[in-house]
Amino acid sequence: MVNVCKLELNIQKSDHITNCYILYDDEKNACVIDPADEFEKIKNEIDKLNLNVEYVILTHGHADHYGALDKLVEYTNSKVYIHKNDVEMIFKDEYSYASQMNLNVSKINRDKILKLNDKDKINVGEIKLEVIHTPGHTAGSICLYEKNLNELFTGDTLFFDSYGRCDLYSGSFNDMVTSLNKLFERFSDIIIYPGHNKTSNINSTKRWVRMLMAMKGVTLG
Repeated sequence: MVNVCKLELNIQKSDHITNCYILYDDEKNACVIDPADEFEKIKNEIDKLNLNVEYVILTHGHADHYGALDKLVEYTNSKVYIHKNDVEMIFKDEYSYASQMNLNVSKINRDKILKLNDKDKINVGEIKLEVIHTPGHTAGSICLYEKNLNELFTGDTLFFDSYGRCDLYSGSFNDMVTSLNKLFERFSDIIIYPGHNKTSNINSTKRWVRMLMAMKGVTLG
């Protein structure tokens, strides 16, 4: 059985909240998605559940999704998965906007990083994740589909009532339209876990996003 623990993390104790997800099975195998900040809060949950964290997965390279990365990797001795197009972002302030959020760029050893491509599989015990490359918010943004749960972790590609902004480094509105069509055509009536705000059924999200896109003259599938 695969379990999901959602942590709402304050970025440097500001009003900016990022969702971090811990996935684990009954044998305590685990991975962490987007360790945004508040390392102690993540650590306490891992310790409470007595988890063996094998991988940390970043949905993209913005600092508000990796603020606790270095400490978490050191604590768990885990590897880091990130799409190949966003690897350099986590090391450069001008790409990840770390200093704007009072965070630091990553200093982890590059040997710890595993580069992802579209359709890659990440297996951790009973956890079966499929990588879906969804550029738009960043060039290397990904969503993660968990087969056993039939649920989707969408990062900053898709929120409960909107889609991710496309005006930051490596963002592209045209790519976002393509990525949204890719998700909407494949998935129906499943729960999505976004990088910010609340979870949702994708069918409800589709209605909101289609309305927003229609205001821009774009029709989604």
